[in-house]
Amino acid sequence: MTHLFRLLVCSCLLALMPFFATAQSDMAAKLDNYLKRAEAAGYSGSVLVAEGGKVILAKGYGMADPDAGRRESDSTFFSIGSITKQFTGAAILKLEMQGKLQVTDPLSKYFPQAPPDKASITLHQLLTHGAGFPGAIGDDYELLDAKAFAGRAMQTKLLFEPGKGYEYSNVGYSLLGIIVEMLSGQSYEQYLSQHIFKPAGMTHTGYLLPGFKKDQLGVGYRDGERWGAALDHPWLPDGPGWHLRANGGIISNVHDMYKWFLALQGDKVLSQAARDKYFAPHNREGQADSYYGYGWVIMDLPEGRFIQHNGGNGVYNAFMGFFPSLGRCIIASSNTNNKISDDIAQRINAYLTGNVIEADPAQLRKWTGTYKLPSGQTFDLQFDENDQLQAFFENHDALLALSAEGNEDPAITAALDTRTQAIMEGIFRGDYAPLAKVFGEPEADVRERAQPYWQELQKELGPYQSITVLGTVNRSKMGLQLTFAKINFERGALYRMCVWEGELMTNVRDMKRPDKVYDYQGNATFASPNTPCSLHFHTTPNGDVVMTIGYPNWKAEAVKK
Repeated sequence: MTHLFRLLVCSCLLALMPFFATAQSDMAAKLDNYLKRAEAAGYSGSVLVAEGGKVILAKGYGMADPDAGRRESDSTFFSIGSITKQFTGAAILKLEMQGKLQVTDPLSKYFPQAPPDKASITLHQLLTHGAGFPGAIGDDYELLDAKAFAGRAMQTKLLFEPGKGYEYSNVGYSLLGIIVEMLSGQSYEQYLSQHIFKPAGMTHTGYLLPGFKKDQLGVGYRDGERWGAALDHPWLPDGPGWHLRANGGIISNVHDMYKWFLALQGDKVLSQAARDKYFAPHNREGQADSYYGYGWVIMDLPEGRFIQHNGGNGVYNAFMGFFPSLGRCIIASSNTNNKISDDIAQRINAYLTGNVIEADPAQLRKWTGTYKLPSGQTFDLQFDENDQLQAFFENHDALLALSAEGNEDPAITAALDTRTQAIMEGIFRGDYAPLAKVFGEPEADVRERAQPYWQELQKELGPYQSITVLGTVNRSKMGLQLTFAKINFERGALYRMCVWEGELMTNVRDMKRPDKVYDYQGNATFASPNTPCSLHFHTTPNGDVVMTIGYPNWKAEAVKK
């Protein structure tokens, strides 16, 4: 390169620097304005956004502790939940770099008591949720030590032959954490602190070693009720019990997590060969267009390869995701269950990519309200800071109109409706056998976990009265079916969504009201992200607001009351 050419290049770069600085400043203002709208709608948490290796925004929104009048900031500590798993993945790879294990090792090498169905499970299968263990085998705050946890895990029935499927499992990651302790001679947290956190410059990440104080943490709220911070709940002297340890529960803040992102761009902690394994798309997540690596979810988006993970416990939640090719990193926390950090991060990424279609707030207000279907049954619409339409339904007709795919088999859905009714009625007779059967777990374990939940709920809402099944809808792309039921108590009601995968009930979600979310497409139209349904608004000459519900093979109109 000639001296003159070098001067010209330098001059051009210097000339462009103000442009890039202005662009980043404009984007920071856009993101801050969006997050302030989210705060006004109930969001509280902290956010860090970086692009091209530069931090664009790092800030807190809302209250970390409303009772104490303490606001969120970019220094507020929060539980990262299942984002912890990628630290466990990094620890296993670090031990492999140190020559202490290989990811192809069988479980029997570390747990000689492993029964025949589990003995050949490899560390790779545990890391990629391909071992067949269920999601959980107990409550996060049951104070089980490593020996007791491993014993229970070895007695647990596998959901499939190892290496022949995918089932997201906290159990597998806790077993990996026990192996970290076995081979290092240190506690799980001590190993992470010495070999992961310190090399990355992360001085404020861990369970107990950083010396967190409760008034530094965000306080979790569920449905407006104070749940507390992570340190308000039972832990063992050296950290959480093993239902939570190594699969969740790590505490950090957005700046420390960004340091981790930076460390993963080079060899500070993991070699290039280890990082290639770490971020490889090893195991497809069921029918989804995403794959599980070693503690990370890997997917390809129009912007490039996206590496991400979320975490939460139904109260607080967190998200971390990045595009290595763009130097783009988004980290978000939320300390309430009504505002999910994934949604915040997704909207931020849309702003960064230039894919945001913003609706007219006046139109959104006009469309908000209660709508009546031709059958006479009703549903409610409201809109959030992401311009997403939220449809709340409490009856059979609204469920099918708003949340179905339109390809449901009446015989199959009727059978699942009947089965769900019988399972729920059995719970309130004290018969947990039907629920245990569809969970694929021992009845005693299911009873131990579920019975206190329903007893506590009846203290709050009064004795159980009846159950009404609203119906079942397909989620064909994921190979799932969702059955919705209303459980009536003396002083209120609760809705339960049961997630079916074939003959097994793989998950449940309880809520005050079922809902379906639609994304804004422009031109008064909203589209469902996972069903072939679209909603379009128009106003009649006499002033009625009408919403057309459109499926490929049929349409219906709902009129605002």
